[in-house]
Order: sequence, then C-alpha cells, then structure tokens
Amino acid sequence: MKVIDKDKIIELKYVLREGGAQGSVMEIMDEHWPLKFYFGSGQMIPAFEENLRGRAEGSAFDFTIAAADAYGVLDPALIKEYAYADLPESERFPNKEFEKGDRLVFDMGSPDEKLGTVSEVLENSVLIDFNHSLAGKDLHFSGQVLYIREPREEELLAKRYIEPNGIRSDSRLRPE
Repeated sequence: MKVIDKDKIIELKYVLREGGAQGSVMEIMDEHWPLKFYFGSGQMIPAFEENLRGRAEGSAFDFTIAAADAYGVLDPALIKEYAYADLPESERFPNKEFEKGDRLVFDMGSPDEKLGTVSEVLENSVLIDFNHSLAGKDLHFSGQVLYIREPREEELLAKRYIEPNGIRSDSRLRPE
C-alpha cells in the first residue's frame, strides 16, 4: 500500500471551502485537473502536508486548517492608503479609477514588488490590502488521494513536480 510521505509525488482531488465543511466553495480540483505536488518540498503550507501525511492512495480526507496555520491572520499594518496624487504615472495606473477588488502590482520588477487588492475606494485615495488573499480565512479541504509515486530523477533534483513532456495530463484514480 502506498502512503503519503516525504519525497513522494502526490495527486489529489479536493474541494476547498472557506471556514468549514458548509462554507462557500473557493476552489475545486478534480480528477481531470488534480493538484500535483512534491510532498515535503516546502511548496505547500505545512499544516496542509501534516494533514495528508500517512494517508493511503485512494483514501478520502476531510480537515480544516485555522487561518493562523494557513496564510496567517489579517495584519492591519498591511493595509495602506495611497493618495491618487502619489500613484506613479504609468500604464499600470492610466486613469487612476479603481474598484473594490482590483488587484494592483506595486514596485513591479524590483525586489520589493508586491501585489495588493483594493479594499476601499475613497474620494482622493484608495486603500490597498497587501495581505495574502487567503489571510484571515480558515480553510476546509475534503477530497481523495488519487495517486502516489516516487519522483522521477529531474523531480528529485528540482524538489518539485514536473509535468512529463510539459503537457498537463488527465489523471484518474489508478488501481494497484
């Protein structure tokens, strides 16, 4: 029986809901478009991997990760006000007309590049939230482990999943 452990390639299907099992659906990864990743490489949030460790191929899972253990709690210090007059003149901000939910990149191309979301539009300024889009949210995952395998040599060296031939494959639950 194959089980999830460090240095394995994992394929999962799941439904991600906000808050709990009855929360609103945020993402669906199914057997036609599964999540594929290198377990233990540090690419996934640690609490996600800990909830999957030791699960067998074909087994179901159902767990919630608290916001603090996922993408963190909302940090009010990461919400900044920008006066329209202080926004740079560029094609990224051509008309300086924003709507709540717009995503903006600041300091593009620099080591300080950051992505923010417009959280409020004011008369002469805009509030930009630089928290991760999932910060402050408890995440509930329910799904199934579709496939577990050893990494190929190039995956082992890169410590990440690499698509064969660069083409995203259509996965199915595979029998032993």
